[in-house]
Amino acid sequence: MNASIASSSPGYDPGVFNVRAAWDLDRSSQAARITFAGIYAGISLMVLPWPVALAWIAAVLVWEGVSTPFANWAISTLSNQTAINVYAACNAFGSGIFHTIALLTLATATPLGIAIGATWLGGSFMNNFVYFGEHRKLLWSCLTPGILAAILGPQLAHGPSIQATVISALVLIGLVAARGFSIDHQVLLRRLGERQSALAEIEGKLSVAVDASGDGLFEVDLAARHSVVSANWAAMLGYAAEEMVNPDIFSFVHPDDHTFVREEYAAHFRGETSHTSSEQRMLCKDGSYKWVLARAKLVSRTPDGAPWRLVGTTIDISARKALEHQLEAARDAAEQANEAKSAFVANMSHEIRTPLNGVIGITGTLARTSLTPSQRDMVGLVQSSAQVLERLLSDILDQSKLESGAFELQSGAFDLRQSVEAASELLRSRADEKGLGFRITYAEAADGVFEGDAVRLRQIVANLASNAIKFTETGEVRIAVDVGEAGADDGGATVTIAVIDSGIGFDGETSERLFGRFVQADGSISRRFGGTGLGLAISRALAELMQGTLTAQSLPGAGSVFTLNLPMRRTMSLAQYRARIQDVADDDALSAPSGLEGLRVLLAEDHPTNQRVVQLILEPLGVNLTIVGDGHEAIEAFRQDRFDIVLMDMQMPVVDGLAATREIRQWEAEAGRARTPIAMLTANALDAHRVMAAEAGADHHIAKPITPQSLLSGIVATLAGDEEPAADAPDDLLAAAG
Repeated sequence: MNASIASSSPGYDPGVFNVRAAWDLDRSSQAARITFAGIYAGISLMVLPWPVALAWIAAVLVWEGVSTPFANWAISTLSNQTAINVYAACNAFGSGIFHTIALLTLATATPLGIAIGATWLGGSFMNNFVYFGEHRKLLWSCLTPGILAAILGPQLAHGPSIQATVISALVLIGLVAARGFSIDHQVLLRRLGERQSALAEIEGKLSVAVDASGDGLFEVDLAARHSVVSANWAAMLGYAAEEMVNPDIFSFVHPDDHTFVREEYAAHFRGETSHTSSEQRMLCKDGSYKWVLARAKLVSRTPDGAPWRLVGTTIDISARKALEHQLEAARDAAEQANEAKSAFVANMSHEIRTPLNGVIGITGTLARTSLTPSQRDMVGLVQSSAQVLERLLSDILDQSKLESGAFELQSGAFDLRQSVEAASELLRSRADEKGLGFRITYAEAADGVFEGDAVRLRQIVANLASNAIKFTETGEVRIAVDVGEAGADDGGATVTIAVIDSGIGFDGETSERLFGRFVQADGSISRRFGGTGLGLAISRALAELMQGTLTAQSLPGAGSVFTLNLPMRRTMSLAQYRARIQDVADDDALSAPSGLEGLRVLLAEDHPTNQRVVQLILEPLGVNLTIVGDGHEAIEAFRQDRFDIVLMDMQMPVVDGLAATREIRQWEAEAGRARTPIAMLTANALDAHRVMAAEAGADHHIAKPITPQSLLSGIVATLAGDEEPAADAPDDLLAAAG
């Protein structure tokens, strides 16, 4: 039974058969051949005399001992082809010796003897086809002795007979079956080889790809605490591959990242994640730390379910992390710059509003005195310039608040028609000055009380109408108001306000960028018409804050239409509103007393100009005015006398207005005195300042620069306890102030 030549693989070429390799394999299986021969010799004693069995096993041992040196000599001295022929002859002779046991057992004509011979021959045929199936000479040198034994054995037992022929045929059928098995085996080996080649190719490509990517690979035996890492993994941390023999990869993780990494792996081991993914710092050979992205997956568990084998990759993300840190630093710097800008804008607002307050207040008072026509014209120019400056300042403040996200809407109930009229009233005179028509049209449903920010609605309408008048030379400006009912039970509706003009218009490209900050239709517009380009940007931002839209349609030379759509809710039905209007047609909710004569007013203001402005406005009304220069003096004056109202500046030396207001409220509570109305008279016009004033105990907020109208309206509203000031002071008060 020569089962030695395993080197005869599929596709073998006999001309280049490696005899030395075949013989080396033959010697490696020598002990197995002798062992099987000994087993069959022992079994054959049941059907053969012991001298015969002993002689056969002795012949096997002698052959194995003699064939080895002979084969070594032949292989080392003869040519390859001659050595193949000699090797085939040796296999034929040796096969004859080994198959003698089959011949002898078949010749006994006993059932056991036939079984011994048949199994021996079947195993031999199978072995020969597996190892020599594709080398004909070697195959037939091994098969021929077995075939002769299968034919002669039954003939010796039964003579030429049908019985002997049947036994031989049955044994040789095993030869055919062995041939079929060997063919299947060869096909299987070929397919296995092809798949192994394909797998090796894929592994090679994957290895090249991983090496090219620079990613590191690692595998961890969690049970044995054994790790294997790739050369890239070691190089990533500055080590040579030979320095990383069974490393504890978790020991390289930065101490501050240990908890996070262990929690990540624990969650994966519990089945909560499909794989781990963690950005962590790992210790390099030079002592520094490097950021890596580590991904890993548990690929097997122990029989008791504990985590066992973990496979993963690491990617160097140091460059990305450095960029992130730079971006974070840049973001922090930008935020700090934005905060500094906001603080600067707020401070500049206060500083600009203080002298502007003097200009507007004094010119407003001066305009109501006896003036010559030329003097009145000059005062009018100063007033209009001051109003432009105030508008510019308000736009800058609004834009700053919108950019910082600190802008807050003040929602409340308001009358839609009254708000639109109030926003438009001041613009009628401007339209008249240019000889333009100016009208407001209301749809049938454009009445009622709605929930929203009336102040910002008026601001948008005023911005749009002001722009329309500015860019219209002839024709008219019209404001069209409509309300579309949403049909919902909660009073939902859509307020649509369109501002239509017959002005210069603009093209489609301009309409796309017109709502940007500091944008005008073109450079010449800025010089011809003036303006900062903030109005439309602020208006659109306000519309979006109110969940609405602001759009524009225009053609050059054909006028423009700006349309504001705002979703709002009616606080009462349209029928209820109209019935109520009939009942209170003559009732002015914002009316004030006919005069303020004898009103005791405490003014806390550190700036002499502002003191004089308030004095010029209030003294003609017969107001009893007490003026102090800081918060400490205001507290002392309040304790020593009684006042009907306190006008408190927010920023003052010694004690500021907020601290003074808190002190006054505390003293009132301790003294059991009734609460005195306090209005913050200040240039700090941000929403945060209003909140701070209210928290300190102020009842109202009057923003600088003040006019006679705004100051008197603020006083009236503060005395009445209103949350919002009246749009204008009563005419009798203004007349008295003039």
